[in-house]
Amino acid sequence: MHLDILIFAVIAAFLIYRLKAVLGTRHGNERPRQNPFAAKDAAARAPVAPKPELLKKPPLITDYAADKDGRIAAGLEEITAADHQFDVNSFMEGAKAAFETIVTAYSRSDRSALKPLLSSKLYNDFDDGIKAREGAGHISETMIHRIKAARIVEAHLGGTMAYITVDYDVEQTTVTRDKTGAVVEGNPDRISSVEDIWTFTRDIRSSDPNWILIETSAADK
Repeated sequence: MHLDILIFAVIAAFLIYRLKAVLGTRHGNERPRQNPFAAKDAAARAPVAPKPELLKKPPLITDYAADKDGRIAAGLEEITAADHQFDVNSFMEGAKAAFETIVTAYSRSDRSALKPLLSSKLYNDFDDGIKAREGAGHISETMIHRIKAARIVEAHLGGTMAYITVDYDVEQTTVTRDKTGAVVEGNPDRISSVEDIWTFTRDIRSSDPNWILIETSAADK
């Protein structure tokens, strides 16, 4: 019995010796072991620099066919130089949101939503249209499915007033119904392609960042 214990003790001592030889004895002054994944983790966390060709690519916000002579680009540069807060990409996001807001508000006869977004003259024109619709007892329904494209086709600075004209290519459904709900114009099951041209303006001296819609027209096809 004692002999068996002695044999196991010898084997255990031998194993401990071999483990120390392979792993080493730690006494607090060892250099930290290198993590083989550390370099990969750091690379994953590091910000990726944009490719040079992406930096040079201009934003798709202008109608390049209309800007063959650089007139639109020059107008935008003129506005930017006069108003350092102006950002053309932010303007375009606002212009697309304004299109949906104004079209929907007009369809719903929401005068309070329209008034701060339109010039006085254009608001009166919209109000006349709403009154005519109300007088006929008609109800308008407009659903904008998507804005396929929005391009700047004109931009210039006139004194302290900046002017930007946007060409919208939109898919929407518009229906006019009578008091009974019967359709008198349009088709609720049809999506129509509409191209509108809107002109916005803003006084660059104003602290109000909002642009006002002053003119709308249908594009010539």
